[in-house]
Amino acid sequence: MEASISGFCVEMQNIHKFYGAVHALKGVELRVKRGEVCVAIGPSGSGKSTLLRCINQLESISAGRVFVKGELQGFVERGGRFHPLPPSRVAAQRRSTGMVFQRFNLFPHMTALENVMEGPLHVKGWSRERTRAKATELLTRVGLNGLAGRYPAHLSGGQQQRVAIARALAMEPEVMLFDEPTSALDPELVGEVLDVIRDLAQSGITMVVVTHEIGFAREVGNHLVFMDQGQIVEEGHPRAVLASPKNPRTVAFLSKVL
Repeated sequence: MEASISGFCVEMQNIHKFYGAVHALKGVELRVKRGEVCVAIGPSGSGKSTLLRCINQLESISAGRVFVKGELQGFVERGGRFHPLPPSRVAAQRRSTGMVFQRFNLFPHMTALENVMEGPLHVKGWSRERTRAKATELLTRVGLNGLAGRYPAHLSGGQQQRVAIARALAMEPEVMLFDEPTSALDPELVGEVLDVIRDLAQSGITMVVVTHEIGFAREVGNHLVFMDQGQIVEEGHPRAVLASPKNPRTVAFLSKVL
């Protein structure tokens, strides 16, 4: 298995992604250090969600290389040629990344506690006692310790998203990926989810967060990328980029959202 020696927790090298004739990612280069909170902003359709899905191997890349923890994702190199890994190896690699989607994707027939327990119990093979203790701890961490027995239909959107975050954390990932985690929420529920992500950021978990919440990006992120038309056109510290963008496309976008 090829390994990156760069030391980055996530590294994307010259990533291209095609959907038929649509060139969704055009030579993306991204490097995220361990413990860093990388926030990705940009207009709809700019490739932000596709970038996350390529890190998590929910989408196969068309060209380039993705490394997580220094390990090449999805492929093995033999004799100078890249060969796709079998699905079982891809699934094993995917456990290094926890993904939280716009929609919560909870199992409707399971309680909040059961949703969080599902992965460690059936994928990691933990004992039920260990899994229950971990799930209870995580629900407490996201502020839902009194709602463990509720089904998704009896939780608010913000509560469901917090269950989804706890479920992702239960697999003990190296990297957490958030794909616009507040975009499906009513405005008054956004803050409770951002508070949880803010707490995770302070705990040192490596994160890549696609968001439209510019204030959150400025406050919590320590690495910001602005994407447009499948490319990262500007990046740097969030406060610097947001206060004084250099690329004309970044300037135009921020003038409409700030």
